[in-house]
Amino acid sequence: MPAVKTPFRMNIADVPPFKVAPPSQEKPSSIDVKMVYGTDTGMMMAKREKGYHSRPHHHDAEQWNYIMAGEIWFFIDEAGFRCKQGDIVRIPRNAIHWTWVRHAQGCTMLETHTPSLTGDPMLRPGAVAMTGPGETPDQNGVDNIFIEYPQAKEIEARALAADPD
Repeated sequence: MPAVKTPFRMNIADVPPFKVAPPSQEKPSSIDVKMVYGTDTGMMMAKREKGYHSRPHHHDAEQWNYIMAGEIWFFIDEAGFRCKQGDIVRIPRNAIHWTWVRHAQGCTMLETHTPSLTGDPMLRPGAVAMTGPGETPDQNGVDNIFIEYPQAKEIEARALAADPD
């Protein structure tokens, strides 16, 4: 029996993939993304390869991450920690944060942002609205604001040195 077409349900296989290349601390790299959004929240599945090392940034959105596969290092303000499959990470609104994928497998994670990241010009064109009649999709959400954060390298070194694995 075929699935009923509705703006409230979509299979991840039906969400068109796209690539984005946000500013990186090291070598240029890209993220494979599938993104949907509604009136308030956006959700994306993102695959980052080994070597991906984002620049410190913030946004006026609360962010939740669920690590589906692989590993990724998160740095939030002055803290840094390695995350593995099954871990959940919350990033408060406007907290300075960045990530670094050091594991050979890379990392695939599910991310949510409230409000959505549809204010980011790299993400907006590929994002799919999942809204019904009478609803207005949040096409103007928030944008990533990349900043200079000189203490990032020191925070990374301290976190890596303290990692028990």
